[in-house]
Parts: sequence; C-alpha cells; structure tokens
Amino acid sequence: MKKHRILITGGAGFIGTHLAERFCERHKVVLYDNLRRNSLKDAPLLRRHRNVKFIKGDILDKKRLEAAAKSCNIIIHLAAIAGVSNYYKDPTETLRVNIIGTINLLEICRKHRISKFIYFSTSEVYGKKAIKVNEESIYKIGPISDYRWSYAISKIAGENLVVRYGEKYGFKAFLVRPFNIYGPRQTGEGAISNFLRSVANGQQIIINGNGSAIRAWCYIDDCIDAVEALIRKKGIKSGAFNIGNPGQACSTLELARLVKKVTGGRVPIVFKKMKRTEIAIRIPDIKKAKRLIGFDPKIGLKEGLKLSYRYYEKTR
Repeated sequence: MKKHRILITGGAGFIGTHLAERFCERHKVVLYDNLRRNSLKDAPLLRRHRNVKFIKGDILDKKRLEAAAKSCNIIIHLAAIAGVSNYYKDPTETLRVNIIGTINLLEICRKHRISKFIYFSTSEVYGKKAIKVNEESIYKIGPISDYRWSYAISKIAGENLVVRYGEKYGFKAFLVRPFNIYGPRQTGEGAISNFLRSVANGQQIIINGNGSAIRAWCYIDDCIDAVEALIRKKGIKSGAFNIGNPGQACSTLELARLVKKVTGGRVPIVFKKMKRTEIAIRIPDIKKAKRLIGFDPKIGLKEGLKLSYRYYEKTR
C-alpha cells in the first residue's frame, strides 16, 4: 500500500487510536483531538511512535485544524459530540460542533490536495427500527421535540456535505456507517463497555429498559479492516458503507448474560426504567461492503468480549 500522511480527527478516541495503531508502521499519522474523551492514555505505542504526531485542538478552530492537515492527503473524520446523554444535555452544541466542524474540514479539502475523505457517520440515520438496512435505505429520524435526533440530523447533514463537496472539488468521499463497534479502550457510553466495566469492578450490570432491544455487535478490529480497505483499494466510487457484523446480533439481556458467562462475573443484572427514546433494533446489511471492499467481519461476540474484558480488568 502506498505511503500516506493521514489526519485523524478525534484521533485520541476509541476508534481513532485503533486506526492509528494499524496505520502508524507504514504511514505518517496526525492525531487531532480536544481530549474530551481520551483513549490515547492507554495506547503507549502511539505516544512514543516516530510516525505519530498528536495535536490538541478543537475542530471549530479553523486555523489550528488547517495547520494539522498540512501535507496530509487523507482525512479520517471521527471528531464529534457523541453519546446519547450529550444529545439530551445540549442538542444545540451537538448540531453546531458536528456540522460546523465538518464544514471546516471540507473547506480544507477544497483548498488543499486531499485525495480521500472518510467520514464516520452513524447507524442512527436509519431510525428506531433498522432491520437489515442497506445504504440505499431512506433516512429515518424522530420528531423535533425529541432531542435524541439532533445527533442523527447532524450526521445526515454531514453525509450530504461530504459527498457533495467530494463531487464538486474532486476528492473521494466515503461515508462509514458503523453499527455498534466495541472493544478495548472504548470510552463514553456503550452497553458492552458499561457491562464489562461493571463486572471488572464487582458492580451490578444495569440494563436501561426491559432488555429486549437488539443490536448487531462488531469488534473494533473488523471495523478497522474496513477503513483500511477503503484507503487501500482503488477504483471505489464515493458513497456510504454499512460497517457492522449482522451475524452477531442479540438482545441487551442476552448480551448481559453472555458477559457474565464469558467473564465469570457473579454480579446481578438489574433493570432501570428507560427515560429516553429506545432504538428497538439495529442490524445492518453489509453486502455492498463485502462486494466492493471485501469486508468480512471475523471476530464473534464471545471472542470479542474476552478480548475486551482483558482491558477492563487491567484498567479498573
């Protein structure tokens, strides 16, 4: 694979640090992050690697962002306000940061020689019931009265901006729609990270709602394989790609029970009333990614939980 200089916004986060670890042996990697969520502290390889440069900054800071992108030919855009609690706490800031930050990066692409722009969107663009949805499925969001959808709306706007800028200014524009990615160093909100952290600390596993919500779980290494393929393969047209593992779907209650089985945890499972809009089911159709970039998730849920738990045991 040709050597690149890659800017990863949100590069100190969960997915960003795993991407950097994969790429840093062959490519120059610039990590740009405001450290609102910091997985970099648990990635010692990146902190000392000769091919990795970290720049602390905000995606709303246009000058600093442009300086970080200097000489880069690929941008992977992960930086965003994420996490359901943040959508409800400050939907205005969610919209402002996610949309304006993306525009700032796209203006850099317009002005400089960026060859590929990989935008991390969200499976939330498919709405509350996403059963085997493909990339041509229509956007579905909830009413404006529900703050939850501020995040999905910001990502829908971002998707359209990215593809249209790519068309107009001549760079490849790829949209990654991740479906419930998990693994070591996951920070913020997430059922698997919450459950594993609880077991590691001898605390009860808390399920919000009745545990019937269904998710398809994709281990981080499989997600990174997909992004690497988007960078490596030639001739792929701009557009969206669902990235997930539809073969590893289960309910939240089934997940909690599997976590206990895999870890040997003896903590109780308790239920709390769901106070926010619940996403009933989320399972992707990944035929397009399989056909065009050879995406084939390999790590099953049980194996992924074991690999992830080692991290939470060490960092409890």
